[in-house]
Amino acid sequence: MFAKSNKHPLILFCFLIFYTPLVFAGAKLPGPLVSADWLAENLEDVVVLDVRSQLDGFTSEGHISTAILVDVKKVRVTRSINGLELTRMMPAAEPFAKFMAEHGVSNNSTVLITQPGATPGQLAGAARLYWQLRYYGFDSVALLDGGNMSWLDSLEELVTDVAPVVKGDFSTQTERHDILATTADVELAMKNGDVTLIDTRSMRYHIGLDKKDYVFEYGHIPGSRNFYYKFLTPEKGISLYSPVDQVEQAFKAVHIDPSAPTILYCNSAFECSSVWFFMHELIGNNNVRIYDGSLHEWTMKESHPMTTELTR
Repeated sequence: MFAKSNKHPLILFCFLIFYTPLVFAGAKLPGPLVSADWLAENLEDVVVLDVRSQLDGFTSEGHISTAILVDVKKVRVTRSINGLELTRMMPAAEPFAKFMAEHGVSNNSTVLITQPGATPGQLAGAARLYWQLRYYGFDSVALLDGGNMSWLDSLEELVTDVAPVVKGDFSTQTERHDILATTADVELAMKNGDVTLIDTRSMRYHIGLDKKDYVFEYGHIPGSRNFYYKFLTPEKGISLYSPVDQVEQAFKAVHIDPSAPTILYCNSAFECSSVWFFMHELIGNNNVRIYDGSLHEWTMKESHPMTTELTR
């Protein structure tokens, strides 16, 4: 290809450096939500993270062959913020980077997050980790639509053997504050009414018939509307995200504009992560944020109002 020359070896070296095609680690994702068929074709080029709470199922029920087990209970941590001891919060940058590296993720990885696929709650766990990765500036990540049940439905196999995890080299990037809401943001939204507050819990919790033990008052933040996170998926069967137009109709049925500026909350910003994924990543609403402390943090202060009356 090149004429032999002993006079200018540096020129030849530079030519090879700058004109050799670059090879990047990982597969190019088609979008934030991928199918089992796509994963089957690209399995060797992605880091598969299997997020679940019932850890024994990773071996008893099986998992995708290259998957790395992630304990969903360790995705969030206890943190002291503004003098409050808060549980189930997003980790700070350094411990989160360590957590991801310990689960085989590097900055040049392509990450595919899966989960058992049997319930909307399992899907929410995967969406929560996805949101945290995006918050810390990592974009090469997607969810497997339907999780492991979708994988089986595509006639692929689950395995029970567990391979050792090769530690990654992960560091967080610039934090994306535009997808995170603080208590001050919620207070302002409640006062001004220019941002839609959405409670993604069931109506039973919304109107104060029940509450979690780590939420200290019944009801919901005044002015917020209710959109149950389970509306995103079919009532039975595999927990796939429903078609966008169908879910948009569900939003409109409860008088919510899914394209409007929005702050999402639930008991502890777990279930609402699934709604954030749908609104931000699938509908394309770039002005939707998660209130990470959610009602756990909100109800720690007696001065924060709660109501059981529905917003008209």
